[in-house]
Amino acid sequence: MRLPAFDYYSPTSIENAIQIKNEFGGSAVILAGGTDLIVNLKNRVIAPSVVISLKNLRELRKIDLAGDSLVIGAGASLSQVACNENVQRHFPILVDAIKHIGAPSIQRHRGSIGGNLCLNPRCLFYNQSFFWRKGKGSCLRTGGKTCLALEKAESCQAICSADTAPVIVALSGQLTIVGRAGSRSCSAQEFFTGKGETPFNLGPDEILTEIRIPIPWAPISSSYKRLSYRSAIDFPVINAACVATFEQEKIFRFRLVVSAAGPAPITLKDLESTFIGREPSQELFSEAEQAAVRAVEGIVVDNSIASKQYRVKMAGVMARRVTQSALTASRR
Repeated sequence: MRLPAFDYYSPTSIENAIQIKNEFGGSAVILAGGTDLIVNLKNRVIAPSVVISLKNLRELRKIDLAGDSLVIGAGASLSQVACNENVQRHFPILVDAIKHIGAPSIQRHRGSIGGNLCLNPRCLFYNQSFFWRKGKGSCLRTGGKTCLALEKAESCQAICSADTAPVIVALSGQLTIVGRAGSRSCSAQEFFTGKGETPFNLGPDEILTEIRIPIPWAPISSSYKRLSYRSAIDFPVINAACVATFEQEKIFRFRLVVSAAGPAPITLKDLESTFIGREPSQELFSEAEQAAVRAVEGIVVDNSIASKQYRVKMAGVMARRVTQSALTASRR
């Protein structure tokens, strides 16, 4: 399939990129690695009038320690992030998540961490060819008046399928966003709106430029797991990330995030307080599983190759596995 017609810009500075984005607004899209964008363009899932490439913005590919945080440029390749010494030392969970994205060639040459974080939510009724969608009719995300996945839904129910999303949320990441009005910061959790039509907290003139992850004050125990039908070049059916710190063999801090269930990663906030002061146990792992099932059962809809019932059950299974893996890693 051929690409649609569009104007192509390759700015040499962030300021220039912002200027172009501001000029064209919503009719312009950002091209980072293009592993997802190019496919969507060919399928006519999106038809922008302008494509702005970030390939010449070297400042977006830096990875540095800055005070008590690790700053990762949004344009850094997945391989560059995974091979970085500081990432491997402090955040092996991020390395593990990146290894599940696409294939090694994609991680090295095309995929960027910002591009993965901004991966457009996917839906069985949306990520199809124009010919296929023409037979089904338009959905909420393509200008229609109804959600084809959930009748009478008021917003798009597409799925956040990024591998890095639950990990960066679990690590309390902060995102730097630059626009015409200047630079602002928002938490990784706030970056995801939960609305499939407008999935990210980005203005029409704004660009994600960097990811800041606080360096933990104490060693962390963490785990990332995902369920997919293929071992490579596949999106997760369900994925989950867990991060914990211990004090005298008892849980001091805990965060569990489940994703690929709806338009945004889901943080199981209740567990962050109820797990404090407790020791790892089978009872604890079961609580994590049950909490995950409760959290997603009202969110998951039939818009994936896997059934709703299966995805809800597997959300609990993935939550239990990452919790058990993270909480027993410190003892090992």
